[in-house]
Amino acid sequence: MSSSLSKKRSIAVSYAIFTNPPPLAYFDPAHKLACRIINHLWHNWGSDNTGLRPGEVDLYSVNIPMIEELLADRGVQISWTTLLPNSYGRLFKSISEEPKIPGTGASDASWALSEAPESEDQQITPLLFKWSPDIGDLINPTVKSLPVRSDAWAIHNGCASVTPLRAAFAEPYCDKADNEGSVREMKL
Repeated sequence: MSSSLSKKRSIAVSYAIFTNPPPLAYFDPAHKLACRIINHLWHNWGSDNTGLRPGEVDLYSVNIPMIEELLADRGVQISWTTLLPNSYGRLFKSISEEPKIPGTGASDASWALSEAPESEDQQITPLLFKWSPDIGDLINPTVKSLPVRSDAWAIHNGCASVTPLRAAFAEPYCDKADNEGSVREMKL
C-alpha cells in the first residue's frame, strides 16, 4: 500500500497458511507460482482510469494457499478476484496490570498510555493494552458466507487469488447529477 500511495507499481504477495507450520515442500512451488504471477502482472498491467497512477491499476494483492495441490503437476488454479468486504473486531485488549514475560522482566504489553497526575498525592494509573486482534471471522469465515469470486472465496476453494486494488482513502461514489450546482449545508 505504501509504495502504491507513492504512485509506484505495487504487488503484495501473501501465503494463506492452513497448517502451522506449513510443510517445507510447499514453499518452493509457492515461490515459483508467485514469481510467475508477478511476472505476468508486471508485463500485462491492468488499466484503471480513476486510480492514483494515470490509466493504471494502483496495486495487486496476490494470495497463494499453502496446500498440497501446489505439489501436483497442475498446481493450483489462479482466479481474478474481488476484495472481500471485511471489517475487524477489536485490535487491542485492555489488561489490568502489566504482565511480565517469565525470565525477562519485560512486559508483553504493546503500549501504555499514562496521564500525568493532577497533584503529587495522586498515583499514576497507566492504561495498558495488549495486541489481541479479534479477527476470527476473517481467518475462519463460514465458507457459505463468502461472496463468489472474492479473494477469500478463492483461497477457501484452493485457488490463488489475484485482486486489482485502488489505493485510496476515498469518498463513496455519488452521482454527480445529484450534486451539480448545489451547495449542501449541514446543520447541527
